Amino acid sequence: MKKRFMILALLLLFCFIVGCQEKEADVERFVEDGVEVVINHLEPYKVEREANTLHLVEELTIDTENDDVAATGLTFVQIFDVDSEGNLYFLNRKSGKNTVFKFDQNGNFITSFGPKGGGPGELMSPFDLRVNYMGDIVITDIVGKFVVFGKNGAYKKQVKTEQITGQVVPLENGNYLILKRIFNPAGNNVEWPLFLCGPKFETIKEIGRHKAPDFRGKWGFPLDSFSCSVSEGKIFIGNSENGYEISVFDLAGNLEKKIRKKFLPAGVSEELKKGIMKRIEGSFMKDGIFFRNQCPAFQYFFTDDEGHFFAMTYEAGQSPGEYIFDVFNSSGIFVSRIFMGNMLDTFSPLGITRRIATAKKGRLYCLKEKESGYLELVIYRMLWE
Repeated sequence: MKKRFMILALLLLFCFIVGCQEKEADVERFVEDGVEVVINHLEPYKVEREANTLHLVEELTIDTENDDVAATGLTFVQIFDVDSEGNLYFLNRKSGKNTVFKFDQNGNFITSFGPKGGGPGELMSPFDLRVNYMGDIVITDIVGKFVVFGKNGAYKKQVKTEQITGQVVPLENGNYLILKRIFNPAGNNVEWPLFLCGPKFETIKEIGRHKAPDFRGKWGFPLDSFSCSVSEGKIFIGNSENGYEISVFDLAGNLEKKIRKKFLPAGVSEELKKGIMKRIEGSFMKDGIFFRNQCPAFQYFFTDDEGHFFAMTYEAGQSPGEYIFDVFNSSGIFVSRIFMGNMLDTFSPLGITRRIATAKKGRLYCLKEKESGYLELVIYRMLWE
């Protein structure tokens, strides 16, 4: 009897190992130019001993159409970020006095700071906001400086340098990611190289580049997008010019992995066309626009604080105005899909996508546009099973 039990146990173990190997074989992996490449297919995978399916439960909404919210000065959201305690920071350069608005994790207004002006600690035309690894609030200003505030709004320092012409992302090792703007000699075309820079903004290496359309020519919409996010000591870069591919670097700028996914190209819907035409109405781009036959592979992505990343595709969801997000685990495996509607579009004339979503501490934060045109931040609890 004991011998028969041992044989049965070995058979079960063998079947388990073979089953895992067969499942792992579904996710293609190979080495390309010394870098691991992960190939995902059309359907999500079930990874053994890991929660694979993500559900979203709505918890809270901060609505700029709400009178109490508007009374704080937050009548528009340019960009936002979240700290480790769940406090929310919104940038609104259209406000009358201060440009940064802080709310706690329960949606209660705390304070505003970042006054307008040209002096130390003042902001002329801020366009990016980040919560850095120390919990400080870093605001990048279009005049070529970034200003650092403490989490309660106290001014700490500002750095002004010709190096700052685009977004600045502080890294936990003291380095920076700096997205720079470079014009061609004729001044009609813009390229956005992403540089890894040292503590004094000295250039270490270029790790990505996005080319905006030629202002003199025709504009093919939807534009290719360029997104960058940092999570768990890794830098994630996605450029839809390269298809459905996310490159993963360490903080020293070494390329460690490429994550690719097969996809079915989406056509350009009439709803999407109308949305784009609404955004460029009255601009110089209107006469040069044409619509592509197919949408790019993705339009935006973001990460959480556990190494997952979420790619917003152009695939239609289950209801009008809803989009599908592909969810990948920390190994780069496609494990789930989520559906979110009324998303604020990621349109930018330069293709540098604004931050419309992020995730931290088990919560997902998503900037949406209401039918009235006002913006709201919707906060979800993330439940994995």
